[in-house]
Amino acid sequence: MRSRYTAHALRDFSYLHRTFIETRSDPFEEEEYGNDIEWTKLVVNSHTPDVRPGVSHVDFSAHFTENGRSGVMHEKSEFELIEGEWIFTKTLREGPAPIQKAPKVGRNDPCPCGSGKKFKKCCGR
Repeated sequence: MRSRYTAHALRDFSYLHRTFIETRSDPFEEEEYGNDIEWTKLVVNSHTPDVRPGVSHVDFSAHFTENGRSGVMHEKSEFELIEGEWIFTKTLREGPAPIQKAPKVGRNDPCPCGSGKKFKKCCGR
């Protein structure tokens, strides 16, 4: 985790490329990333080793300055030990599950209010 933060701060994009699960086996091509982010501080809030064998979670806050404004990126990430190297695999979602819309009720479906009537004869009026 700290090495990836340092690579961001030093703009070592080839290191970031080879320590990310989705790009590590692809050849690195120098690109213009075009961001003006200056990484200023890393705070590791918690580390959960061996969530599964060879897999750890890191909760961190990365402080930065962009266009003269300060900010903090808070994230919980998963890392996997592959061939002796810790590889960033994914960002973990925290908090409640995303809100999903209820499926649309058809006119002849039972009413979702639980009355036992068809929707068209109950709440669908």
